[in-house]
Amino acid sequence: MAKPLAKHKKKEPKSHKEHDHGWMVCGFDTSMSSIAGAAFAYDAVLRKFKGPVFKTVRWNYPQDDYFARLKSAVKAREIVQDFQGLLTVNMEPDEIFIAQEEPWPMGVSISKTSGFLKQQAEISGAFLGGLVHWGYTNVAQINNTRWRQMVANDLGITIHHTKWKSPELALKYNCRPADSGKFRSKEWALDYWNRESQELHVFPNEIPDLPDIIERKDGKMPRPEGSTAKAVQPEDIYDALAVGWTYLKELHEIGVIKQT
Repeated sequence: MAKPLAKHKKKEPKSHKEHDHGWMVCGFDTSMSSIAGAAFAYDAVLRKFKGPVFKTVRWNYPQDDYFARLKSAVKAREIVQDFQGLLTVNMEPDEIFIAQEEPWPMGVSISKTSGFLKQQAEISGAFLGGLVHWGYTNVAQINNTRWRQMVANDLGITIHHTKWKSPELALKYNCRPADSGKFRSKEWALDYWNRESQELHVFPNEIPDLPDIIERKDGKMPRPEGSTAKAVQPEDIYDALAVGWTYLKELHEIGVIKQT
């Protein structure tokens, strides 16, 4: 079980002059080629769970200007506002909880990729800065081991590479066996969330099956219909959903969110 976050306090009851709108949880995956987000909410006015909904901002790395990507990343607030519109809720900043995957996994060697990781960290920081500037302070970063452990538990496997990667998964998603582990979040979203877990169906929206990502000379892009090119990863919204769901479970464990 992932260690619960310690910094959040339980939500204090609203006074009779203040209205409790409920809560919204967002999960984000930010990279050099995209910002992907997933969100779900509890509408306390209608007493309904809503979502999940998704949004992706994709760049053509490395062709797109780096500063243009930074400028886009710092507009994180606009994505959160878009999510409120998609979910038809109106939350105050203290009712919104946002988790972002850390810029890179623990233990990554920076000897040969320090320039790439530097820019990755700067995009991540621009994204977080854009949130905090506008008053979103319920923000956390989640290491990928935490959400992968949640996915593995639901799928009945472990995160050891011998179980996380799979030749069957490589065949299913037309990718290299070495890349197959990247598709566990999509497998979890489509095969577990959509078809197996009745518990999750309290949220009404089905997770879409989106085209996987291929890599060409001019960058990463969704695989065109009819293409047989091998995928290098799934659409990033599946990782974002796993990040957000892991965060929601942790918030529930420490009593910040009660409705599940």
